[in-house]
Amino acid sequence: MTGLEVRKIVGGGHSCNVFVVQSTQNFLVDAGMDSVERIVRATEDISIDRIILTHRHIDHVADAKELSEELEIPIYAPPSEAEALRSGDDRTVLGSNFGRKLPPLDVEDLVETEYSGFQVLKTPGHTEGGISLYEPDEKVLFSGDTVFSHGSVGRTDLPTGDREELLGSVKKLSKLDVKALYPGHMSPVEKDGEKHIQRALDHLKYL
Repeated sequence: MTGLEVRKIVGGGHSCNVFVVQSTQNFLVDAGMDSVERIVRATEDISIDRIILTHRHIDHVADAKELSEELEIPIYAPPSEAEALRSGDDRTVLGSNFGRKLPPLDVEDLVETEYSGFQVLKTPGHTEGGISLYEPDEKVLFSGDTVFSHGSVGRTDLPTGDREELLGSVKKLSKLDVKALYPGHMSPVEKDGEKHIQRALDHLKYL
């Protein structure tokens, strides 16, 4: 694929990183928390097709409703994550952990296995239905909170988290040829992404 471009809105405070992806369709990866103004500015010159949420946690979804209305685009999430968001399941969305109350969201099920040239990969462990997005030509991975740069991984001690599932997900990602790693938190890296994933796998094996 040619012409793939990623604009980074690096998370501040409790917010996650949000990515504006320009591909065959333009889309947002995650929605963040208190980042609406920054995201709208970053998308002023392009048309956005949809928001894709990697998982249900409030720091990734808090701004989804406002962005959906501002940009006039739908919100998508993996089915089990979408169901939790539609039902306003605060226990697993973790709104109260951040002093937030997230009302039920209008979220559509992301059932595609590929979207805009990206493979939609099931990577549970941090939450039961978390996903990552991988573009094999440019070797780009959006990993949500499954794996971060410098060998870090997502927590598994929160509701619906599971260490063994996370280990399996990181193993799956370690088999990919990854140049650029765009995680939900910490700094993105734009070369040698697979080395960061391998370090995370090695770390998990010895925990």
